[in-house]
Amino acid sequence: MENFAVVQSIIKAALDADEAAVHKQVARLESRLRRAGAEKEVAAIERLLKAATEVKHLAPSQVVTSRAPVTGETLTSEVHPPMDRETGAQLCRIDLPGKGAPKPVYGPSAQETIDGLLSEWGHSDTLKAVGVEPTRSLLIYGPPGTGKTITGHYIAEQLGLPLVTARIDGLISSFLGTTARNIANLFDFANRYACVLLLDEFDALAKLRDDPHEVGEIKRVVNTLLQNLDRRREYGVTIAITNHDGLLDPAVWRRFETQLHMGEPEHVARETLIARFMTPINADAATIRIFSYCLPGRTGADLERICQAVKRTTVMTGEAPDASALFKALSSVLGRMPRLNHMPAEVLAANPRAFVSLIANDLEIGLDQKQIGQATGMSQSQVSTLKRKKLHLELPHAQ
Repeated sequence: MENFAVVQSIIKAALDADEAAVHKQVARLESRLRRAGAEKEVAAIERLLKAATEVKHLAPSQVVTSRAPVTGETLTSEVHPPMDRETGAQLCRIDLPGKGAPKPVYGPSAQETIDGLLSEWGHSDTLKAVGVEPTRSLLIYGPPGTGKTITGHYIAEQLGLPLVTARIDGLISSFLGTTARNIANLFDFANRYACVLLLDEFDALAKLRDDPHEVGEIKRVVNTLLQNLDRRREYGVTIAITNHDGLLDPAVWRRFETQLHMGEPEHVARETLIARFMTPINADAATIRIFSYCLPGRTGADLERICQAVKRTTVMTGEAPDASALFKALSSVLGRMPRLNHMPAEVLAANPRAFVSLIANDLEIGLDQKQIGQATGMSQSQVSTLKRKKLHLELPHAQ
């Protein structure tokens, strides 16, 4: 397809939310179409750009929340968090809005849930007209490193509200009765101010139910938590996070109007994250595709750690961070990792030439021989030769 490379670059920049890069690539496409005499298509692109500019001027930078569903005093940097009376430790951390953190990358299902929640809070008056309220509680669950905490920060930022974060395990005290009091003090504080309350390590109380020596105390603590969650609905948004959803009591699940599972990023989200984590190195689309091909099933935190290791390795070799150097660095990083449990990654770690043979024979990766050569530092003829040899089939773990 003619101009597909430019279209691909536009899509990548859009997924990265890089507005400057989008405009640059669109201008590049316009130039090519104009040279080809496609004035009709050029005019259509210009109309789209004009319309987008007009919409941008009208759109708010964040969700404007109604004051009706979010009650309380304004939380400022002068306000001190509540303390554990026995230890003097703070019960929560306060993050004020305005940091401008990058938007998290989600799969379609998670994106729909988050967008729906934010849209509800932006149209609370419309919802009230039909007798319903915006969603006030969200339970986010999934394995570590999948972006649950970042999502809490993102929601608070979009709502323009401070984020009050408390780790449930940090509220637990060895002193009889103190845990329930800490929970009550935390909720009293959050309910006093207009904020989003984020409860991290939410399964911590559930783990304590197995302690036969404190059955009565734990029941009292759990009841305190449930009662405060119910009461919290009158004041603002509550988000709970857990890595162990199987430990949660059904009564806890019922307190949350929306439940969101966050797992390992899928193909498109994985490529977007890799491109983001490789910044300021501007890796091309084929290189990003190879990284993603080797790293399915990895969490966002895993991808960030691997990309950081690749950048360090590239710099320490003294080579320019071009596609060839990044390919060699990825091979080196994978070679140092235990338990890869993924055949393409194992092949690249063991034998980069065999890996080229593998991807040249795999239509699913979506790269032609020229792109593979550019991404690996090989000529197109070398890639063609490796494709015919099928070296990857000679490796024991590739059988």
